Formats: sequence, structure tokens, C-alpha cells
Amino acid sequence: MAARRVSSKKARVSRRRKAARKAATPKAPRRRVSRKRRSSKRRATRRRVARKAKKAKKPKTVGKKWQVWKGTRVKTVGGLTKKDLMLNKNGKAVSKKASSRARKNMKNNGIGKWCAAIKQARKELNLQGFVPCKKGTKYYSRVAAIYKA
Repeated sequence: MAARRVSSKKARVSRRRKAARKAATPKAPRRRVSRKRRSSKRRATRRRVARKAKKAKKPKTVGKKWQVWKGTRVKTVGGLTKKDLMLNKNGKAVSKKASSRARKNMKNNGIGKWCAAIKQARKELNLQGFVPCKKGTKYYSRVAAIYKA
């Protein structure tokens, strides 16, 4: 009996939906709005108006470092020109000044010495591939000893 109620309920719902889909009264056909035609004299006067000539655009001078290196732009946002730039070992356009400063810092400061110590320790301990240099390991203590010496 319960199953019968459900099916009759579904039937009622579907009937309601069908009734909702159909409009109670059919729509009337759309009316066409008549547009007033303009006189030909007006059209002629509008067409005669001369357009302003477009100004020639200035070529862009400021660009990215690689654009300056290629020669498509004159200078960078910071004012660097081609004479101030160089290519690094990866082929990226970089500032000569900044690159030389970074090289000197790498050589003279602690990070350069630490990297050299790591290289030496890896060779001594015969390490290959990725090995983390963690405190408390034999590897780390050897690197620290080389770095301090």
C-alpha cells in the first residue's frame, strides 16, 4: 500500500510540472517597431566630417634586461644600457657590476668557504648523490673542521 501512495504522489507531481510548463494563454506575436528613416541630407553631412590623423607612436625605450641585450630596447627600468650588461654562465642577461660584486662576496665571505669545505669533505668521505649536512653527523663535523681550519 505504501508503494502505491508513492507512485500516485509522483504522478501528481509530474502532472503539476506539465501544467507549469504550458502557458495558460498563448503569447501574442511580437509587434514590429517601425523606425523613422532619417533624411539623406543628414547622412551626407555626417560622412563628410574629416577624421583626425593618428600620431605616430614613439618607440619604447625602457624594457627588460634581455630586451636591452637583444637590442630591441635602449635601457632598463634602472637605467642600465647594453654596455652595463653581460651574460652569466646560464645565458641570462645580468648587470656586470652586480655580478662581479656577488662573485667577490662568494669568494671572500663565509658561504664560499663553507661550499669549498663541503666539496672537500664529500671527496674525503666518498659521498655521492644527495646527503644532508645535518648537525651531529660525521659528515657535518668533518665539514665544520675543514671550515674552521
